[in-house]
Amino acid sequence: MRRVAALALCLAAFAALAAAQPNYWVALNYRVTFLGDGSALVEALFHPFTTDGRSLFGDPEVERDMNSSVAGFANYTLLMFSDNPRLLKHTPFLYEKRLHETVVCDVANTGRLSEFKGAYVLGARVYLNTSSYVKPLNGSTFEVKVRDSFTSVDVRSWIDVIEFRFEGAKLVGYRWEPPFARGPAEVGSNYLLWVNFNEPQAPDFYVFTLEAPGFAYVGEPPEVNATISSAEYDGSQLRVVVANPGPAGGYAYVRVIYEGGEQARKVYLKPGESREVVFPGVQGASAVLEVYSGDSLLEKRSVNLAATQREPRLPVPLYPPLIALSLAAVAVAACYLLRRGRRAVEAAPRQEPGTV
Repeated sequence: MRRVAALALCLAAFAALAAAQPNYWVALNYRVTFLGDGSALVEALFHPFTTDGRSLFGDPEVERDMNSSVAGFANYTLLMFSDNPRLLKHTPFLYEKRLHETVVCDVANTGRLSEFKGAYVLGARVYLNTSSYVKPLNGSTFEVKVRDSFTSVDVRSWIDVIEFRFEGAKLVGYRWEPPFARGPAEVGSNYLLWVNFNEPQAPDFYVFTLEAPGFAYVGEPPEVNATISSAEYDGSQLRVVVANPGPAGGYAYVRVIYEGGEQARKVYLKPGESREVVFPGVQGASAVLEVYSGDSLLEKRSVNLAATQREPRLPVPLYPPLIALSLAAVAVAACYLLRRGRRAVEAAPRQEPGTV
């Protein structure tokens, strides 16, 4: 098969439009190029066609309709590199029409790719040092995962053909997850190509070890400026109140490390909100509490569990004088009721025997 200069996904999209518009499908291709500065140039290439495989590239009505879906496909692109696209640093997306591009798709679902000339291209540069799928290894060497964001949203869709390019970034190694998925169909000096004709063949993640001279790990920026308000221990569970004093909402992670284990909780905090998280089964004399947002450690605190333990609420003790006073009050009340009963009997009219 000839080298395909694109990441290709044949996606059944934009089908069943309004009656005044033609029904059509879209071949969606992605081209991802890893660069020496630690970024990735990501380009989505679209080509519309009819259900019988006839190209609709250049059709004004179809172009107007596709323009309304650009934001959605931009979000899918960012989801390939991060669980939270809002925290992923990237350049603005550019959308343009290119006549020289080629887009491929398995139009008839027969296991054979068809080529279409021309593409609508949506592109941006993603800075991998802010990706949640990047793990720094040593200096300028790092591991990056590229997720099939379509499968993660809907298991009925997947990337059919996907190519990765390496320009300025050196490919040290690669693998895919799950390992029983299909490996690359073509391997070149500066590219890898996968062809997947069904969901079991398609990897969920494409994993690369890269060396990029300009890479400097930053990590995900924090979503919120969370802090620990209080921590109380009742002998078996630790209750932690975490607060967001800032003007923006977002997720925070609360982690507790104690003798024999650790636990973590993810919590969403609105601006100015405080929430309690509970960690059961905490043991030992002390524990360490950590609060994260993004890749940033916002607070770390050692907790003396004995000092923070709440005293159990015991019933109020009944002292002997109080017991005696209570018994005396009961006795007086009983005598009073007994006397009232006797007076009521004496005041009632007596009846002679045999009378009614």
